[in-house]
Amino acid sequence: MVTLEQLIDRWRRDDRGPATLVTVIAMVAFLLIFSVLLQTALFFHGRDVANSCAEKALQNTRSQYGNQALGTAAAYACIAQAGTGDLQIPVVLVSKNIRETTVNITGKAPSLVPGLEFPIVVNHTKPTERVTNPGGIG
Repeated sequence: MVTLEQLIDRWRRDDRGPATLVTVIAMVAFLLIFSVLLQTALFFHGRDVANSCAEKALQNTRSQYGNQALGTAAAYACIAQAGTGDLQIPVVLVSKNIRETTVNITGKAPSLVPGLEFPIVVNHTKPTERVTNPGGIG
């Protein structure tokens, strides 16, 4: 039968050596790598939200009967639908002329570390749709 003194002696012997220190260092390194990966994922997700909302704004603006107000409203609605934390402080600028339509969306990705900012800037430009007379008839 094992006595209490023998159990305490085993426990004390198991705590010797650098294993505890190595475990602490390894866990800190693991948490740092995990945080960097998570921050990278948050940045790319925010950028994807901005890209998809810019495409929706372009669809609404560049059509024959579209205008800047429709595109801006579509972009803000898309950002709101995605969630308030995905793209922080979004600013949408839409311009349209005879030749092309441009949508600029800027914002910030969510940050795990307070004070660090990860800006997101998305610019999309496509030709403005217009009705033409096929073959020059009429």
